[in-house]
Amino acid sequence: MPNERELRAAYRDPGRQGEPVPGELQPELSYFPEGKRSRSSVAAYYGPMLPIMVGGALAALIGSAWGILLGVAAIGGWFYWQRRRAKVMPRATLRVVSGRLHLSGPAFPYPLAMDLDDLLDVYLDTKAIQRVQEGPSMIPAVALLHQTVGGQQDTARIALECERETYFLTEERLSHLDSNEWFSKIRRFLRKHGWVPEDERG
Repeated sequence: MPNERELRAAYRDPGRQGEPVPGELQPELSYFPEGKRSRSSVAAYYGPMLPIMVGGALAALIGSAWGILLGVAAIGGWFYWQRRRAKVMPRATLRVVSGRLHLSGPAFPYPLAMDLDDLLDVYLDTKAIQRVQEGPSMIPAVALLHQTVGGQQDTARIALECERETYFLTEERLSHLDSNEWFSKIRRFLRKHGWVPEDERG
């Protein structure tokens, strides 16, 4: 008869094999903010037209219809690379080694290293906004003419306050829900490594 270990292995999710064990202290945390989503129907309408316009310009310069195909391939490849890069490359990486916090990624002007105590606080930089909503028309030009102001929404970005400077992990404020989730993850990660916010220190 199979023993208890074999029975547990039979019901283990194969997709979770190799993932960090719950409760295990991980030295690194990668921050992937939510991707920017276009809410404008104008962008959705004219976005696919961009490769064609670029291709037309290239065709006129080159004097060949191959310019259209070249323009479509170039613009399509660029958009694909941007989306792929956002999914693979973290916006910020936090790594703790021997009580030292190492920060790297596009969120910082250059890789940083400091003692954990030099990080004074991690907080949410929150701002309430009212988004402009387009009209109900399916025609982009008409929808723009009948814009309305929606209800108030909270947006936020994560800030790391150090002794000499404050670093924001994103330039723009994103949805408050996504930012708050990552804010909690980052603080839990740092606390597990012994970090204490300045206002809680003796």
